[in-house]
Amino acid sequence: MDLRPVVLGVIGTVALSIAHARPPVLNLYTFASSPYQIPAMGGTGDAKVVGETVDTVNCAARQAGWSTRIRITPQNRAVHSLRRNLIDGYFAIDPSIELDSTAKRSNPVALEKWYFFTTDPDVVPESARLGVVDGSNEKAWLEDNGFDVFISVSLPSQLLALLQRGRIDAALMDRRAMIDLHEPDKSGAGELHTHFLRYAPLYMYLSENFTANNPDFLRTFNQFLPACMEGRITLSADEEARIKSLSKRLFSEIDGMLDLQQAIDAGPRMENLTDVLTFDAKWQVLAPATTPELAKAILELPGSRALHAWKLNHKDIVTEALLTNHLGTLVAMSQLASDYWQGDEPKFTGVVENLHAGATGLDAMHLSDIRYDASTSRFQVTVSAPVGPVSDGLPMGVVVLGLDIEKALGNHAAH
Repeated sequence: MDLRPVVLGVIGTVALSIAHARPPVLNLYTFASSPYQIPAMGGTGDAKVVGETVDTVNCAARQAGWSTRIRITPQNRAVHSLRRNLIDGYFAIDPSIELDSTAKRSNPVALEKWYFFTTDPDVVPESARLGVVDGSNEKAWLEDNGFDVFISVSLPSQLLALLQRGRIDAALMDRRAMIDLHEPDKSGAGELHTHFLRYAPLYMYLSENFTANNPDFLRTFNQFLPACMEGRITLSADEEARIKSLSKRLFSEIDGMLDLQQAIDAGPRMENLTDVLTFDAKWQVLAPATTPELAKAILELPGSRALHAWKLNHKDIVTEALLTNHLGTLVAMSQLASDYWQGDEPKFTGVVENLHAGATGLDAMHLSDIRYDASTSRFQVTVSAPVGPVSDGLPMGVVVLGLDIEKALGNHAAH
């Protein structure tokens, strides 16, 4: 009996099953920008793209059930290809009115920190000779916002050279990209002065054909982005110092406006952790679509009303204000919070750890990483500090502020 047809049939079936098991491929364009998207050579000699934003996109796409094929290309070509459905998507790009009319935008896949770099600390960017990389997000933003671009260059390294030779007064660039120019010896880094401009969220745009054929992809991709971006967006030492300085002033304002210990005493108190977890679970199921009865009661308290009024006076910078007791359960809030028990979160545990390490008062404050809040479309940090005396290693309570990071660092708010 000739078994070859049977064997070949089995092999064909296995091969077909393997082919069916392979995830579909997402064909994407991006542009070169170290350390976010960097062209590199693979082991087989094929051109590859690596970097932090590439890792984020690959992570979220993989979680959504897709693999990726990413290529570096000039922006004009990428936009042309996207509009004509020749590719599935393009990242990392600033919001575009033109693209918003023809493609679908994801939640941010990266957050860049744009600074004007100068050799003279007294340069005023609005009236300076500005240099920028041609075709970059920075150039498009400057032109859209009324700035005159003095010169455009092909490479970031050319900007640094022009700046150091005095051919331009200021160069606009992402902070990480500028630092990367100085590797490995960072020569010239100490000569430059920085002027913060903005945090720039960068997105992925998907073509009309792709989203029409894959209507669930974008929702799923966005769902996995926060975890895939975790830890990739951090504050520099200077930025952290500025945020802490601003936070100390804000905490002092609250302390002068509201008797925090009295507000803690007036709030609901549960000594049994089982009860806390039960109420917290119900709270999370209902919020934010519905306000739980416990939350309604807390929002009616004088402490919550005072925090709400105070937040309104700082609405550009402060996104929320919370107050907990020693267990980490809420006793006052400026608006409905996402959960009742804060005691298992870094905003509370970080303060306790700092107290255990010997810090006191506002020196025990905890500052979170930067996170994107899809509900408000804002990048935020959370800052928390202890309230009242410490007993058995726990403060009487913790006051928590959410801060819009761009507004907090921009317009000299944190100076």
